[in-house]
Amino acid sequence: MTRAIRWIGLVALLAMAAPTRAKEPVPPLLGGYITDTRALYPLRVGDWESVGEKRYEQPELGVSVRYQDTRKSDRWMDLYLYPAGVMFDPVFERAFQQSIDEIVLIARQRDAGEVRLGETRTFATAPSMGERMLGQLAVKARSFAMEMPMRDTRYRSVLAMTVRDLYFIKIRYSVEADSTSDDAVQRQAEALLAGFAADVRVLNTGACWQVLQVRPMPAAGPRPDAILASTNDGQDEEMWVADDAVYLRPDVIARADDAARLRNEAQSIRNVLRGRCVSPEMMEIPVPDGMREIRFEYRLPGEGTDGTTPRLRSPRRGLG
Repeated sequence: MTRAIRWIGLVALLAMAAPTRAKEPVPPLLGGYITDTRALYPLRVGDWESVGEKRYEQPELGVSVRYQDTRKSDRWMDLYLYPAGVMFDPVFERAFQQSIDEIVLIARQRDAGEVRLGETRTFATAPSMGERMLGQLAVKARSFAMEMPMRDTRYRSVLAMTVRDLYFIKIRYSVEADSTSDDAVQRQAEALLAGFAADVRVLNTGACWQVLQVRPMPAAGPRPDAILASTNDGQDEEMWVADDAVYLRPDVIARADDAARLRNEAQSIRNVLRGRCVSPEMMEIPVPDGMREIRFEYRLPGEGTDGTTPRLRSPRRGLG
């Protein structure tokens, strides 16, 4: 995959533009692109322990998990896991800023006193799939701190966010302002988010899952509209990567080993650009000790389900 690293930035830009070129309709994110999600998340991250979980009625809001500080029982953080879709850093940066704007607006609407805005910064998390390939387009985790009045007391409040496997991970954390600093409270939220992101496992299936078929490049004429990426242009191992296929030269297809190698390389590129998903059969894995499982089922209207009966039948396990 070393060869791919040199051009993947351009590939990602092609991927973001591809939906506008494609002639086929883009499936909706929930109920189309993603039909089922299985998330395994840690019950404990460092000194923080899960004490409760809340699922929201609207599917797009996902679930929240409350983590309590085992050293200070009056401190907790709320972590939110909800659908994001395919996302690169420029789009994520805008989504993060929108979340900041919403929080600041709510704080100012209380009209209870000065709202002081702190620093927005990026921070390191465990590398996600394809991060090295994507370079500057890979999502960078971000945090933001502010100080605001609430119930006759001033609080420092932090927002921290990142994306893993088509899902946002967001943390909200507030503590009394006189007991800590902006930097300290941000570092605590960043540590919890980084630890959670390193341990969480999110499995998705739906239209996002595609096993690439090998197809011959047309002898003449333009490339198909749905091409996401190309590499090795003009060379023997030139390939065009689409959502559902990789196009190779006919003489390369005749070499079975080379065709299989290039198909696997193309599959990795496609998964980075479009989101790594698995077949429905691969959704069933054991729940490790210290983890909790939660499942989401997304159905479009008229599919004959009210959304209350999960397609994936095994019971949820862990802290209830």
